[in-house]
Amino acid sequence: MNKIGKKISAGKIIFWTLAFLWLLTTIFPLYFTIISSLKDDNEIWESMIRFPEVWRFDNYVKANSVAGIIRATFNSLFLSVCSIGLMMVCVIPASYIIARKKIRGSSVLSMYFLAALMIPIHGALIPIVQMSNLVGGQNSMVYMIIIYSGLNFSMSSFLMSGYIQGIDSQIDEAASIDGCSLRGIVWKIIVPISKPGIATSCIVAFLSTYNELPLASVLLTKKEYQTISVALLAFKGDYQVNLSWIFASIVISMLPIVIFYILCQENVEKGMIAGAVKG
Repeated sequence: MNKIGKKISAGKIIFWTLAFLWLLTTIFPLYFTIISSLKDDNEIWESMIRFPEVWRFDNYVKANSVAGIIRATFNSLFLSVCSIGLMMVCVIPASYIIARKKIRGSSVLSMYFLAALMIPIHGALIPIVQMSNLVGGQNSMVYMIIIYSGLNFSMSSFLMSGYIQGIDSQIDEAASIDGCSLRGIVWKIIVPISKPGIATSCIVAFLSTYNELPLASVLLTKKEYQTISVALLAFKGDYQVNLSWIFASIVISMLPIVIFYILCQENVEKGMIAGAVKG
């Protein structure tokens, strides 16, 4: 018994040691970012972990006045939320068809979506810009919403179709026997059951859109339309970089992501666990 107890204790020590190291690697970048946002540049270079001698909350005001960080954050948030809403309206029915209806061409459609995941955004940049010139999409929030919806469609349909496949098809059959239409089955039965999968798809698409830079830097050239990724470039000069203002801007830009994850945390964790079990 003593040997078993020692083995268990040793195992716990190793586990908690690894957990503590993982916690440090996760928490330290966040701590460093927040602390650096309240220092001046010289203090940042002098020490990464030391508290600032003077807490410079005016860094946030200066960062916003120089690059319009709050407006840029709102623009990124607006594009992310609207594109996700449009995307999910299209993804949910398409994923249901791929997962449930073994109709002609559904497997080809599924492979097409998978192939789209292999194309990097830089490979599609020129065609998207050329198309924007044809339809007047330059500095158009509506055009960007449509483009972001299309770019995230493949990944979201892949996640959602996999989740729907794990739902017992007898639920659909029972609803159909009771007189429920196909539309009713999808939106009144499948959607409530698929909330964890929907939350996971939404947060993946949200992060992808919120942090996107190549398209936003090319298509949103006017300052009032710039996203947070583009606005951060305003602090980069030819000979110097204002680190404290950059860190202050990063802290501001992190807030919507943190709030979004907190609101969806339970469903996201359920979706990831369910996806791992079904996989």
